[in-house]
Amino acid sequence: MTGSKRLITKNITLGDAAVDGLCSGVIAGVVMAAYLVMVGLVAGEASGLVLGRFDPNEVSPLAGGLMHLAVASVYGALFGLMGWLTARVRPFGRLPAWLAGLAYGLALLLLARAVILPGVASPLLEISTVHFTLAHVIYGLVLGLLFNRPDKI
Repeated sequence: MTGSKRLITKNITLGDAAVDGLCSGVIAGVVMAAYLVMVGLVAGEASGLVLGRFDPNEVSPLAGGLMHLAVASVYGALFGLMGWLTARVRPFGRLPAWLAGLAYGLALLLLARAVILPGVASPLLEISTVHFTLAHVIYGLVLGLLFNRPDKI
């Protein structure tokens, strides 16, 4: 086998894709929350106030932060499942994961702003549209970049 190269690939199961998406979603959720906290601090808001907006009762910053991470992980797992299901479907199978993540983050933004948050009169609606959009762009990009690591080929 002189002069030949082997390409080693890893077969990813549906469960692997869901777990990879879940883990990537947690990290992307942390980065998203860090951005929102930083924006809040620059605007003169305490970090607890920003994180408390993720708690439907607006009582606890800890509960709000944990709730945000739980939602980010579930959405990450769904991203992983959708990535696994569409991997062999053209044109989706050829779409770079970072671009798929960006589109997914923007879809989540539209779902949140148009349907979910107004329906429950969420305190998250107090976050400016610009920063809420940038936070979802960050979430989607980080999610896609992490999910597309070379060890997942």
